[in-house]
Amino acid sequence: MQVDSNTQFINQLNWHSNQSTRALERLASGSRILAPQDDTAGLAVATRMQAQLAQYDAAKSNLANAVSFTQTQGGFLEGAQEVFNRMGALAIRAQDATLNDEQRALFQEELRALKETFNDIRTTQFNGKELFDGEELNLATSANQNPVKVGGIDLFTPEINTVTARTTRLETPEAAQSALKTITAATEKISLDRSLVGSTLAELDSVSAGLENEHINAQAALSRITDSNIADEALNLSRQATLAKINIFSINQENELKSRVINLLG
Repeated sequence: MQVDSNTQFINQLNWHSNQSTRALERLASGSRILAPQDDTAGLAVATRMQAQLAQYDAAKSNLANAVSFTQTQGGFLEGAQEVFNRMGALAIRAQDATLNDEQRALFQEELRALKETFNDIRTTQFNGKELFDGEELNLATSANQNPVKVGGIDLFTPEINTVTARTTRLETPEAAQSALKTITAATEKISLDRSLVGSTLAELDSVSAGLENEHINAQAALSRITDSNIADEALNLSRQATLAKINIFSINQENELKSRVINLLG
């Protein structure tokens, strides 16, 4: 069956109108892939990359919590260091042979209060997790990297427990001298723990920077696949609009020609 030229012009007009609509949709949405048939391979790659970006966002949330956890440890350890420093100062003062029993009793009372303060510090929790029970927590950042370890600080070790025990006292110069040795050992342990917090925070910063770089690269790659080219789409829109006008003009010419022929025959 032969299709007349008018029908051909109408079909072409519909085609160019549809193409103009698609170009407008790409310009409005900023996306090159509006339907699976637009780019099947590109859509498959984009879907995988979008899943990867979602994992990056989850890993960033994990890192933020880990940083908060570790910073909280650091803050309480700083307080613990100040407590132990004061205990050490009291142990030195209590060895002064010129002090009387009443003065040493005041030192002992302050030492007792400092022990209670430290016990409050080492039993602190973060979001229901113990800060200082020595447990190492594994932080997942991606399927391709080993977990980052946080925590691992134990404030219930023998040298620390010795300080908080009732036998650590300041009521005689000899007892104060013995107490000073245990307090010094515990203070060194706290110093090492604070160093561990510092190195953990540095590692978390490094992982976070690497993750952010990967996220930026993945987002850029996804944009190259899915984002529409504004200049190309604008040019295509102009081209399709021009071709549509040509088809409208051709349809009008065809109709006018047919009208003349009918008038001549009639």
